[in-house]
Amino acid sequence: MESWYSLTGDVDKKPVQSAIEWIDQELYTKPVTKLRFLIASSGGDIDSGTNLYMYLKALPIEVETIGFGIVDASAVLIFLGGRRRSAVDGCRFFFHEGRYTFDQPTATLQAHEETLSIFKRNLHEMIYVIARETGNDTERVAQMLRRSKLMLTEEAREFGICHEIIEKLPLQQQEQGFGFRKAE
Repeated sequence: MESWYSLTGDVDKKPVQSAIEWIDQELYTKPVTKLRFLIASSGGDIDSGTNLYMYLKALPIEVETIGFGIVDASAVLIFLGGRRRSAVDGCRFFFHEGRYTFDQPTATLQAHEETLSIFKRNLHEMIYVIARETGNDTERVAQMLRRSKLMLTEEAREFGICHEIIEKLPLQQQEQGFGFRKAE
């Protein structure tokens, strides 16, 4: 049985938590053997994107991610969580270093140093995930993020982001029943 999930909003703690909870519910109540995870997002929180990437990679079922529209920064991490990755023709992947905000601009130097170390860790994790999943060198990925790179589907396939380019979303009529949820 297949289950489908669609994430089309910002990548943040709440939508990621909702996605994981919904997928868990599907897995524990139905005989799910495959998850098709559709994503189009302008990105968001890198930690949340990393968490959902790691969750998708750890699932004991087949996970296919399907990108459409724009898949930006932390959403790219989620997209890379699929064992099989497809992109609808015209999908755009946008890569850039994270944009960070210090929550307390008047904090102590120690607090700023700690925050900066977290930002650096997030960047290194992003570089590592993209490099590992695409088969590219970490320095090449780091340079691409520094320069901010937009890739259309063909270039994304050549880079190793997606495995195939499709014309339409592979939606099917419900034959034996499958779960589908669109993220809020």
